[in-house]
Amino acid sequence: MTSVTVAIYKDTVASGQMPVRGAYSNKYGFYSIPDVKPGVYYVTASYIGLEKYIKRIVLQPGRDIIVNIGMKEGKIKTQTVVVEGNKEIGKARTISKVNITSELISKMPSLGGEIDIFRVLQLLPGVQQASELSSGLYVRGGSPDQNLTLLDGVIVYNPTHLGGFLSAFNADAIRDINLMKGGFPAEYGGRISSVLDLTMKEGTKEKLSGSAGISLISSRLTLEGPLSENSTFMISGRRMYLDLLMMAMPGAEDAPQYYFYDLNAKVNLKIGENDRLFLSGFLGRDVLNSPEREFDNSSFNINWGNSTLNLRWMHIESPELFTNFSLIYTDYKFRTGFNNDGATNSFESQTGIEDIMLRAEAEYFPYKDHSIKSGLEFISHKFKIFSLESDMGVFDLDDFNKFRHLSSIDVGLYVSDDWKIDELMNANLGLRMNYYQLGGYLNIEPRMSFSYALAESSFLKAALTLAHQPVHLVTRNDINLPTDSWIPASDKIKPGRSWQGVLGFETTFLQQEYQFTAEMYYKDMTSLYEYRDDVSFISNIPIEDQLTEGRGEAYGLELFLNKRIGDFTGWVGYTLAWTIRYFDELNNGKPFFPRYDRRHDINIVVTYELGESWELGATWVYGTGQAYTVPTGTYSISEPTRNRNNYYGSGLNYDFSDRNAYRLPAYHKMDLNFMHKFEWFNLPFQFSINIYNAYNRLNPFAVYIGYDEEDYNKKVLKKITLFPIIPTFGLSFKF
Repeated sequence: MTSVTVAIYKDTVASGQMPVRGAYSNKYGFYSIPDVKPGVYYVTASYIGLEKYIKRIVLQPGRDIIVNIGMKEGKIKTQTVVVEGNKEIGKARTISKVNITSELISKMPSLGGEIDIFRVLQLLPGVQQASELSSGLYVRGGSPDQNLTLLDGVIVYNPTHLGGFLSAFNADAIRDINLMKGGFPAEYGGRISSVLDLTMKEGTKEKLSGSAGISLISSRLTLEGPLSENSTFMISGRRMYLDLLMMAMPGAEDAPQYYFYDLNAKVNLKIGENDRLFLSGFLGRDVLNSPEREFDNSSFNINWGNSTLNLRWMHIESPELFTNFSLIYTDYKFRTGFNNDGATNSFESQTGIEDIMLRAEAEYFPYKDHSIKSGLEFISHKFKIFSLESDMGVFDLDDFNKFRHLSSIDVGLYVSDDWKIDELMNANLGLRMNYYQLGGYLNIEPRMSFSYALAESSFLKAALTLAHQPVHLVTRNDINLPTDSWIPASDKIKPGRSWQGVLGFETTFLQQEYQFTAEMYYKDMTSLYEYRDDVSFISNIPIEDQLTEGRGEAYGLELFLNKRIGDFTGWVGYTLAWTIRYFDELNNGKPFFPRYDRRHDINIVVTYELGESWELGATWVYGTGQAYTVPTGTYSISEPTRNRNNYYGSGLNYDFSDRNAYRLPAYHKMDLNFMHKFEWFNLPFQFSINIYNAYNRLNPFAVYIGYDEEDYNKKVLKKITLFPIIPTFGLSFKF
């Protein structure tokens, strides 16, 4: 369990008594409390949602003692987003880090009754969604590919389903969710924006148990329990059956066929007092096919998926030294194909990444005021890249032999020290080295963060981070279907680079019932890449020769007020932010805002317990309209032209605004969730009614040029909206 508070007291655990020494467990559950004098003590462990653990121990001279702690669920009235410990234990306040519990996620409103981790994370300050169709995380001005997403330590390249509508992670299978918006320590590398670190459940030791759920669009099942006295398992599956529902509905032949599934599994084997083996895996797949129409020769097929496997050996060398060794496999594939037989502009885009990683990690507790982490990562990448367009409507068979296969070796080495300087100040100082074989790039990355106690419950925090990213995700902007291509750093493409500085303040008040944080950040990003305006996919020119390099910056202020205790809990978050891009070869060299730039962002989240069996969850969001490029006028020329990018009719050409110079109307909506708990067949059930877009706000998703309904000769700007008010339900139970 992440950040369990462990403390030791002399003789008794009295109310208000200060502990002799304390520590926090790491995400693997290991803790160490060095330099304790011999004597009689009481060991305590506490974590939100679990009963407090107390055990009496006798520490003899010259002997270490191992205390294995098993914790049970307890009844509490605390709902918290940011988990922090007690000041007297001396734990450094981590800047820009958020921990979300799976219990909180289950209380949030959802669409179709399908709870989603990313949708909840988007309700935090500094985290945005690009649109209603996106569950991708845009963190402090960075794009989704700039987030390092780890599932049990394995990189997941595309962590979304349904084109970004749902995240790829089943919340029932996840134990810990940690988002680091900035200031992440040296153990994390390879991305320049943020880190999302998820840990799967390991299975219960007591008995076979599980949970299941059914909604309008999907069903899920999770099982966990003991395999033997020394081993446990967890397996969780989810399947969306929209394709099956569509087959039973009138007009199904005109609708695209779509489904997804995902599977999580983990086995935990104790092979000795100080050794454990973990085998975990994840499999996810999405398939979207066009409808089969008798008189329509055009068709499209989109499919993507992730497969991961991690074999980890955890070894406790001594009470002061903890190690992990991992062998990791990742396979990611993405394909978009559009075939228009006998016409123009058929295209095929495919990308694939296959990784084999070796990772060694160590955590050392030499003194009571130092916790040292170090590690070595070795990754073998195999990239598969293919993107081609045909102006004849069909592809030659030889075209599909033009896949580009690239291989690369990445090496990362890091060391960091969690240092308690004195009773008021803590620091985390780290250094990371990365070597990227393609291009021969060697980068050194300093990482540092500090916290200073102004009072018993008020802290100043600061961090400075340098990070690099060896892969870039580039997407075509001239077509609506997804065409994601991952491009590795090479002689022509530099690794992305970012400097981020953060300054923050945190306090709790009214007996820690309320928490308030304020953070300012500035991020400078270089070696960003986008397609040139004159890009051509017909000519089979390598993708890296059709990209242009630029830079970006992002800065802003985040305010967060969180009520953490009581029947009524929730938070209010506000973000004031700017995100700007600078490309010499785009937008005539003028700076522009990316589409996900949002000046103001407000999030209100509320949960309220209505007695013993009913609970209300509500969210309200408001955001400045997205930046958008629109036509500003029309012109015609005397000779007929053929322009594949002219979607507004032949013979008529459009002038466009500067890139993303127009703003869509402000986005806002309210979602509600009514949850009822009851027992049936002696099992705890949970029935939820979700109302998406409760007051039916028609938020624009995109705009286009159309004709005025009263004057056909007059052109007007029209908007496309996606989701009106949508009531849905879900049913789940545990056993």
